[in-house]
Amino acid sequence: MEIEKKVLVAIDLNFETSFILTQAASFFRENAAKFYILHVIPYVPFPVINRKAGLQLKMEETRKTVEDELKKSGLYYLNYEIFISYGFPASEILNFSRKRGSDLIAIGTHQKIGFKEFISGSISFSVAKNSLCPVLLIPLKHSIKLSKEELAKEPAVSLVNPS
Repeated sequence: MEIEKKVLVAIDLNFETSFILTQAASFFRENAAKFYILHVIPYVPFPVINRKAGLQLKMEETRKTVEDELKKSGLYYLNYEIFISYGFPASEILNFSRKRGSDLIAIGTHQKIGFKEFISGSISFSVAKNSLCPVLLIPLKHSIKLSKEELAKEPAVSLVNPS
């Protein structure tokens, strides 16, 4: 019997979500895999009136959006669970991965380097640097220029193994 792999797919709901989901799923087509799809709603430091009710509504809307993305991408057949979290994205992704015992984290990266990364930070870099399991970095730098069909053919080849 084949052991089911636990794959955490961290997504930021934007036009690249389908690409990230498709690339992560393509690595496990022949293997048994359980996909944990995680979206983190970033922490907002200022107080919001009725934050709890607003956050709950945002989480429900986000869950529906992720479901729609899976259907639109043709990935509704996957063995998956959707999780919505609130906080600092890199920390939430790493904590979720540790709690669930993920075998792999798949995350998109815009491949910012140098000064841009220093100023704005990089969630994918922080996750790759601090993860206890391998991290699949899915390059997104050219995805804005590609059609949906071309995106589906793009390789996701950056595999980082933490030390």
